[in-house]
Amino acid sequence: MKLYKTTLALLALMASSLVTIQPSQAATARVAAATCSFKVPARLAMTAANTHYAVPLGSDCPATMVRGAWAATFKNGNGETVLCQNGTCPGISLSTGFVPVGKVTWVGDASGGVDQNNQKVATLLPAYSEVRFGSSASVNAGRKGTRTAFLTTVWYFNPKTDTYSRWAGRKLLLQYQEIGTTTWKGLAYTTTNASGQAAYTYYPGRTRRYRVYVPASTSVWDYYGPSISR
Repeated sequence: MKLYKTTLALLALMASSLVTIQPSQAATARVAAATCSFKVPARLAMTAANTHYAVPLGSDCPATMVRGAWAATFKNGNGETVLCQNGTCPGISLSTGFVPVGKVTWVGDASGGVDQNNQKVATLLPAYSEVRFGSSASVNAGRKGTRTAFLTTVWYFNPKTDTYSRWAGRKLLLQYQEIGTTTWKGLAYTTTNASGQAAYTYYPGRTRRYRVYVPASTSVWDYYGPSISR
């Protein structure tokens, strides 16, 4: 009997020591666990002396968050900070004289996203991008009987002149698509000459769609040209 009473007393003591979590405390814990994403594109192409990208906040960001900042440090030591307020971000600007090519990590401020009382309501998640220059291409074709002749011209954005320049010595892939299908297939590889152009002739015997694909380099993004039918 004495052992039984001792056990009951111990259980009562343990029960009295339990902390009851009130609904308001639970809500605070959920808010503290919230996250906020910075939706910067993974692929950033510099196509002008100054290229601007709009960057929205993610749908995971709590409505109570009024301020949050992300910062990036580029390979050359330069940096950029983006301050988002009341659900709106000013976006990011890429200047050819300031931003080098390479991978970039956007790090959220350690203080997190805060509400109007400057209380943390969300952890700011990192975002990852890579910066390269843009490229472009066009393909012209003429058909006579069963013969189709192509002339492709390729450009890349040149940071030395802040304009597009002809891309000499670049390997390209001509692709074709049968009418009524959605699959693109490789036709032939060609390489541009000193003028950034490449010619190719073949005899398909029927009308097809064509386009050119420019593979990426370490500093220039790849590019799919618009399609034509011949």
